Order: sequence, then structure tokens, then C-alpha cells
Amino acid sequence: MGIAMHICYVGLPASSTLETEAALQLLRLQPFGSFFTDCELVVEGPLGTDGFVARLEIAATHRGIKPVARCVRSTADAAIRCAFARAICVLKVLTARAIRDKGKGQTD
Repeated sequence: MGIAMHICYVGLPASSTLETEAALQLLRLQPFGSFFTDCELVVEGPLGTDGFVARLEIAATHRGIKPVARCVRSTADAAIRCAFARAICVLKVLTARAIRDKGKGQTD
């Protein structure tokens, strides 16, 4: 079963282009599916001269809902790509910690 994603648009209309970008980026999170089952992407904008904001939260299996990334970029699709790239970095760290902790548990 895959990871479910909810997209919320604030200050801009829903867009098939942005939904397609988000769906493509979601595929990059699939290897980390053992850590979470759901995620929420919030896309805000345009926010004056700051551009667009994308926030990504995950429903972690053992930790509840966790904000993992927030990016501000000049375009909404760039903000989405940035948020997912940052989320992958966070999930890599969580994976490394889980592997480390599992190893510690086996030797104790």
C-alpha cells in the first residue's frame, strides 16, 4: 500500500500542474514508507515578494504528525520540489537513526 497525500491550497486555486508535481515528488518518498503512511502538503501564495510557500507534514508511524519541511520559492512548483527534497533529507536521518538504534538493541 502506498503513502496517501492530502494537498491544501491557501491563497491560490487548485492546479493540475501542481498536483502532478506533488504526485511525482511523492514517489521519491516511497522508500521511506515504513516510517509513515500519510502526508499533507500545504501550498500557500503568492505571498507578496516572498513568493510561494510549501509545507510538508508526515504522519509518522510512531511519532504522530511531524512537520518535516518548509520552503519559500519564487514559484509554487519550485517550493514543492524544495519541500520534498528537504523531507528526503530528514527521512534519511530518521532511517539512519532507526538502523543504529536497532543495532544497539540487538547487542544489549
